[in-house]
Amino acid sequence: MNLILKKPLLSIITLLFIQVTLAQTNNTLIIEGNRIWIREFPKTGKVVFTLNEGALCKVLEKGEEQVIRGNQDFWYKIEHEGKLGWVFGSQSNIKQKASLNNFQPFLDYFLQKCIYENDLNNLIYSKSKLINNYIHPEFGVTRLYNPGTACVLFHYKYNEAEGDYYESNTPKNVKNYFAQETPKGGFCDKSQSADGIYYTTVDDLPTYANTDEEGNYFSEEIKIPEKYKEGQKVIVSILEDGWISKIMYFMIADGKWWLVIIDDCDCSA
Repeated sequence: MNLILKKPLLSIITLLFIQVTLAQTNNTLIIEGNRIWIREFPKTGKVVFTLNEGALCKVLEKGEEQVIRGNQDFWYKIEHEGKLGWVFGSQSNIKQKASLNNFQPFLDYFLQKCIYENDLNNLIYSKSKLINNYIHPEFGVTRLYNPGTACVLFHYKYNEAEGDYYESNTPKNVKNYFAQETPKGGFCDKSQSADGIYYTTVDDLPTYANTDEEGNYFSEEIKIPEKYKEGQKVIVSILEDGWISKIMYFMIADGKWWLVIIDDCDCSA
């Protein structure tokens, strides 16, 4: 019985090894996702067929770059089992990895879908599939807010009886003005900077206030698995009417941008 089972298993392992080896070359790619549209030509070409997870394709040509749903990538002309078409790079294993260079289109799409068109709090509380695309399954998202004493960590757990649902303000659309810098003021004093979205890299994530058994406050780091700690981090500030209405932190892990912290602490904290 064992001898009979080993041969199919060996064949599967060999096939997977061949697929991975081929995919590491410059003229192949592997589809990621199911029912991925393959178009007659980039952008607006009609869908000529679909491919599913793991389909190995020969790359014939690298096309132009485009931003689709916040993903900045290239189109590729492919051949699969004799059929030809174009696939967007973000739907394959050769997609562009997250970097500061492609953060702005990602952020713009995130803001439009998760803040301007929806309520971020409700998306998180309801565990919406939309927001799950931006929350890492290992370290999740942390929220900081000021209950009147210090900036503390707030867990997204709604308990209607205890009334611990904390409503925060929803920023308005600030006309998609982006600046790769930090706004001047806007937290405890009104800013003279133009309203818009400001973002810049940071070395560390913010700490929050915790208490010991005697009730004394001390600063504690937000827990991120060791293997992700060196990922690039960006702080985002939304400035409207001269005041910062929302602060968020994003970081890179597993080649993607993720929402890590929502900082709703105010000046009094």
